[in-house]
Amino acid sequence: MLGLNANSMDLLKNTQFLKLWSNQILLQIAFNLAGFTALLLIDHLTSSRFALAQFYAMITLPAFLVGIYAGSIIDLTNRKKLMLITDLLLTLLFLGYIFAAGHYWTILFVAFLASSVSQFFTPAESATIPMLVSEKQLEHANALFLFTTLGAVMAGYALAGPIIQLFGGIEKGGAEAAFSIASASAAIGSILLFSLKTIETEKPQLKAKNVFNTTWKLTKEIFWEVKNNIKISLSIGLLALIEFSIGMLAIIFIDYVKIYLKFPSTSISYFLIIPLIIGLIIGISIMETVQKWLGRGSSMFIGILTFGLIILSLGFASKSLSLQLLRILTMASAVAVGITAVFETVHPRTILQENTPPEMLGRVFAFVTVTISAVVPVPILLLTLIGEKVDAATIFMVFGAGLILIALGLKRILEVRFN
Repeated sequence: MLGLNANSMDLLKNTQFLKLWSNQILLQIAFNLAGFTALLLIDHLTSSRFALAQFYAMITLPAFLVGIYAGSIIDLTNRKKLMLITDLLLTLLFLGYIFAAGHYWTILFVAFLASSVSQFFTPAESATIPMLVSEKQLEHANALFLFTTLGAVMAGYALAGPIIQLFGGIEKGGAEAAFSIASASAAIGSILLFSLKTIETEKPQLKAKNVFNTTWKLTKEIFWEVKNNIKISLSIGLLALIEFSIGMLAIIFIDYVKIYLKFPSTSISYFLIIPLIIGLIIGISIMETVQKWLGRGSSMFIGILTFGLIILSLGFASKSLSLQLLRILTMASAVAVGITAVFETVHPRTILQENTPPEMLGRVFAFVTVTISAVVPVPILLLTLIGEKVDAATIFMVFGAGLILIALGLKRILEVRFN
């Protein structure tokens, strides 16, 4: 199963890890089901790429407002209680989308609130994994979380279309049904956390006398750690790069499917999801073998380089291949993207967990979220504005070439620092 060894099989016997993992699966599916349904609503209401980009920017903006503060709170408080509270709030906010359906700005507001709450849960979750598993199991624990994180994106997208259609379409209550199911999924996930053990963590040493000074002191510690630890800073940069790539593709693919593959936008659920999941499974299955053969650094380099080559090739193919061949190539490319995502995401995340002091884990993973939010929105907004006049195939070619250049530029440092 997913290329698991003896240590990984022991991991699946770890009931505390399984509770956290199961909660992550349910919550992430709920988040993405609600998010993609909201995207489809916005596309239906506006038919504008820029409107879609505004939604994406709205769910990344909260990181600037609460991200670093969230990291300090995570390191100072009981993680189990914090995750429980965020789960319950998200359950209510997914229901809130029902009252926002049909109103563009209200949808954006609910999305902003849901993303603000998730700023606490996601870093706390990543910082908790090393507390529940052994060092030997850490790589596979991250791989499983990656599989379900990206798989939840796909599952949320895959479920959105059928649910909307089953309950009458996007204009007749289908969207409201999807939001209700997302809320129920989050509620079930929160129940699992009730039986999770209290997670004891090392706390930062505090000398400041008030909350503001404490938070500022803890924040400065993280900036110093990131600045002076190349393994941490480079890993954060790589995670930001893959998030940017996925975010850009998620927006551009909506038009790509309609214009080049001649499918409705909801067909993303059917057409791309299964190949991506297959790619993730393959990537996780071969991850350990490839790492032993090449080393972590070379694995990450090959992942970025291959990702760029795939996107570049797909851009050229969109302008030259027949419809049927292009559909087949797109599916094959989705499989390959799933494989590369494993190497680009699992290794940097594990490196962060291995090289971060335990009392800083919450803040470091909150810093990851803030960095991603700083890097992703502006380029995506620019791409989508350009995309109003430039076709998706050209954007793919330029973006793919850019990834190739980045991979070649990072090759030496990745091999020296991480192999």
